[in-house]
Amino acid sequence: MRHGAGRRWPWPHQGLSLVELLVALALGVVLSFGAMNLLLYSKRSYFEAEELARLQENGRHALRYLSHELTMAGYLATRLPGTQLEARESGSPCFDYLMATATPVEHVNDVSAAGRSSSGEWNLPDDCLLAGKHLAGTDLLLIRRTASVPVMAAGELGGAIDPQAIYLRGVAGAGAAHLQRGGRDVVPGDELWEYVPQVLFLRNYSIASGDGVPTLCRKRQGRSSNRMAPAQCLVEGIENLQLEFGIDDDGDAQPDRFEAAPDAAELAAAVAARIYLLVRSIHPVPGHVDDRSYVLGQTRVAPPLDAHYRRLLQTTVLLRNRGPVPS
Repeated sequence: MRHGAGRRWPWPHQGLSLVELLVALALGVVLSFGAMNLLLYSKRSYFEAEELARLQENGRHALRYLSHELTMAGYLATRLPGTQLEARESGSPCFDYLMATATPVEHVNDVSAAGRSSSGEWNLPDDCLLAGKHLAGTDLLLIRRTASVPVMAAGELGGAIDPQAIYLRGVAGAGAAHLQRGGRDVVPGDELWEYVPQVLFLRNYSIASGDGVPTLCRKRQGRSSNRMAPAQCLVEGIENLQLEFGIDDDGDAQPDRFEAAPDAAELAAAVAARIYLLVRSIHPVPGHVDDRSYVLGQTRVAPPLDAHYRRLLQTTVLLRNRGPVPS
């Protein structure tokens, strides 16, 4: 009798059956599919949250910026708002136009793509605009003002004098205040306030023409020459800007009515401004359809029916530095 005959091993020598293998494969596929869905859902949720956060941040920044500029419009340091200062610099049509300090605020309602008004009110010189690049149907705003803090006052410097900047110079003694470039001929007792007018508008692209990202931009006077500098864009995703001005009809410094397209006399009597912004996400959000309409004061925007998130922001600010009140 041979040793080991009839001995059994402590474990069976057999593999998985076909049914067991198919079940294992099916479970693996289901678990992999679930993990992939969870990953995609998490990625989409992160993308949506990022777009929404950026949209809200851009909108708040644009609203703060426009509110500050309107509040400061017409501020001319120690001179009365609406004072026409002598300009000792001259250049292109828009450069000279911005040097006319007698009108603190100008407004073009519902511009064309060329930046022109359909009503003919407040048409600016060509080099104030970007022909064919304005976001049609939105408003354009021109602000004239100085900085709120002097570079030089009472003979003391509050900062470095920039030889390329334009300043309101108050001359010590009997000299009249005027606008000049840099700090030439400044003597102790003079005052210098940087003059920072600008044209604010919405452009139909952000970085490259045709990218389709609406953007809040501005044009300012050039620093190295008496021409306009290239447009500088400030905030992306600003799809619509509408303004209404509160007109004081009875002289009590309170708005009696709000006008979306005030004429020159009404704008001179304005004591407040309403700002409406329609802000859009930079990128489309897959699976989202914006089927809402939006009301910006007297302007209604039809449902866009695209995949962008949108938010409507608005505020009212006081115009604290008005020019001469019309009689």
